Amino acid sequence: MIPKSKLDDWAQYIKSEGRKIGISEKVLDQITLETASNIRFTFPSHTSQLELIRRITKRVASSSPHLTEDDLEDIGLAIDEACTNVITHSYKGDTKGIIQVEINLSLHNITITLTDKGEEGQIFNPEILSPPDKEEYFKRLTKGGLGVYLIRKIMDEVKYTVSPGISNCLTMVKYIRPKKK
Repeated sequence: MIPKSKLDDWAQYIKSEGRKIGISEKVLDQITLETASNIRFTFPSHTSQLELIRRITKRVASSSPHLTEDDLEDIGLAIDEACTNVITHSYKGDTKGIIQVEINLSLHNITITLTDKGEEGQIFNPEILSPPDKEEYFKRLTKGGLGVYLIRKIMDEVKYTVSPGISNCLTMVKYIRPKKK
């Protein structure tokens, strides 16, 4: 269980960091912190939100004494890639959509669930994607196309579910392994 004082600290942190990177008060007021066992944030589907989402996720994850700085950076990269995919592909850049980020931090893992109501996700199935041909990718030097691959490499479990007409849901799990002394 996360103490209320820690949640209050996070709420202040979210607002402070959001102001620092220029997010409007109107948008900051839409961000909600709902419970102690599961922390849920709702953001507009806009790339201006990515840095704040990444910072919040890493801050929550840093509550685990067993996650290394590399783990935190990996988690930040995975959430950034996943949210970028939602914004770009599911909402096709429509900033009126929302992304719900739910973080569950336990002794054994951190589970991050992204939920959106975009339509593109309902025809996308990451399970049938083959790994990218890295040689071909570097020959073309195009931007994008590695998000799902990176997320799968970084996180220990990745699950994508679609409820047609309702939502798309990506669940990413990182196991927490106690540091060896």
